[in-house]
Amino acid sequence: MAVAALEDDEIQQLTDEALALRAGSDLAAFTELYSRYLCRIYGFVRSQTPDEATAEDLTAQTFFRALTGATSFKGDGSYRAWLFRIAHNTIVTWRGTHAKAPLAVEEVPEHTDPSPSPASIVVAGEERSIVWRLVSALAPAQREVLGLRYLEDLSTEEIAQVTRRSRGAVRILLHRARNALRKALEEKGVS
Repeated sequence: MAVAALEDDEIQQLTDEALALRAGSDLAAFTELYSRYLCRIYGFVRSQTPDEATAEDLTAQTFFRALTGATSFKGDGSYRAWLFRIAHNTIVTWRGTHAKAPLAVEEVPEHTDPSPSPASIVVAGEERSIVWRLVSALAPAQREVLGLRYLEDLSTEEIAQVTRRSRGAVRILLHRARNALRKALEEKGVS
């Protein structure tokens, strides 16, 4: 089925799902989705991998798989959940071929408020570093749901779609991860 080419401003007005349905035959539609999701997918993958090079490779694999499988998106759910599912599968495959060594995440990219004082920036940075070291010690499933929930702001329903778990299982994983973090933070004396 041939899809009529759209102008750039028309493409930017389309929803993710409308673009995804066109992406199999319209490279401009996929390019728009790529630009919308590159940073978010990279941030999620980076939170699950030990270094930037691995995260970049897995992000590229995720988008390659999304492009080659673009026609498999049927519009039944959100494109965001579909794309994060591909990222999840890419990470799982990568983990299966690498040692089960603990993950050391130095810093996870995030959006920061440009106005805090230098002292508060240092304190927040130290606390964030402690939190992410503790997060890296969690089980991979707990680390993943925390990243999807708090870094990517996915709903419990979307996380369930991405991880192919029930909503109840996602809630339990989030609850256990939060409790483990809370306990570890209390032991470190961080409030």
